[in-house]
Amino acid sequence: MRGAGTVPSAEALLAGVDLPDGAPIAVAVSGGPDSMALLHLAAEHGRLTGREVTALTVDHGIRPEAAQEALQVAAWCAAIGVPHHILASDAPAPAADIQAWARHLRYRLMGAWCRERGVAALLVAHSRDDQAETFLLRLGRGSGVDGLASMARDVTREGLRILRPLLATSREDLWVFLAERGQDFIQDPSNDDTHHARVRMRRLMPALAAEGMTAARLAETAGRLAIARDALDGWMRAHVRASVRFFGTGHAVMDRAAFCDVPEDIGLRALAALVRGVGGGVYRPRLAHTTSLLARLREAGFRGATLGGLRFQARGAEVLVCREGRALAGPARLRDGQFDWDGRFSVRVDHAAAASLQVAALGAANWRDIRHQPGVPQLPAIVGGSLPALYREGELVDIPGFSTPDRAGDLSARAVFVAPARAGLAAGPIATGQAKP
Repeated sequence: MRGAGTVPSAEALLAGVDLPDGAPIAVAVSGGPDSMALLHLAAEHGRLTGREVTALTVDHGIRPEAAQEALQVAAWCAAIGVPHHILASDAPAPAADIQAWARHLRYRLMGAWCRERGVAALLVAHSRDDQAETFLLRLGRGSGVDGLASMARDVTREGLRILRPLLATSREDLWVFLAERGQDFIQDPSNDDTHHARVRMRRLMPALAAEGMTAARLAETAGRLAIARDALDGWMRAHVRASVRFFGTGHAVMDRAAFCDVPEDIGLRALAALVRGVGGGVYRPRLAHTTSLLARLREAGFRGATLGGLRFQARGAEVLVCREGRALAGPARLRDGQFDWDGRFSVRVDHAAAASLQVAALGAANWRDIRHQPGVPQLPAIVGGSLPALYREGELVDIPGFSTPDRAGDLSARAVFVAPARAGLAAGPIATGQAKP
């Protein structure tokens, strides 16, 4: 019998999602029933809208039959006119927590493929049942509001936009959808391996459903918690705007009393977001470490601390928040005249010789040499040394945005501090040199 949920139509597959017209999308396809249903829906969506759709399959190298299964997926994709790519890695699987490792590997490989080709979003086939299982898993781990909100329909991870258009659709409905189209699929034996916590949780679902805790009810609860999470995050962002000033030179200044004068949950959210917004990291710092730092910030005698590659340094009633030198990214080559350096700066170079350049930290010694030059803002040494600079064969060529050594010639370079916007803490990027601390 058909489940209570409904499979979205191809027209409604991305309803409410803001994507540029005609922007290409990719679909993660393992060959399992859920991903095969999503493949068919995305293919129909592409034909209706003219949007380019590509299928991606990851061969983790864990099971010997996986390579042949990936070829089968390729054949199914060809049959419905969808281009297909197999992504593989020779990284050895760990002895434990293989599912988490495989998940990270999938997103890393597919994310890199999508970013290199300008793909607007990656569609994944998580269903309402997956959402319910995730809720139970996180409940068992003692998660708070954010964890129990489970999976979001639209999220960005490491610069990759991930869409889950089937979160309101039951797994049963997806199987019916495939049967109606005569589409076969692959059964992964790991989905029946009770060594995995998710499989054990899945097997509990019939007993829970008998007590009223159906997949639909659990997913609805996760949805309500997601609304609460979004409200708390809105409060947090407003609080950060009122108590923290971000500067285009890659640091922030906190009004300590104002920042700490909020309920514990908002303070912890704000501090975690601040770490990402200045440090450029993808993940939040550990809750225990964030809790410890917030408690220290609330102490009258606070002088300084570190968290997530950042230095928090008291300056009277304010706190300077900046990158630790030892946490800075190493030198990297510019690609196509642009590079995203240290997770914090987007550096663009308009010059034919850009390919010969590297971007790296300015460093303490170079900062001392240039800090008194005209146009260079007065900055703490730890901030100045963490600025992005351009080098050619180890020689300083340019400090984008506010200082250009004579040897730069007609080089035109610009660095934009983008970390706050990526952490949801600013409406847009702040150009280097526009703000003075």
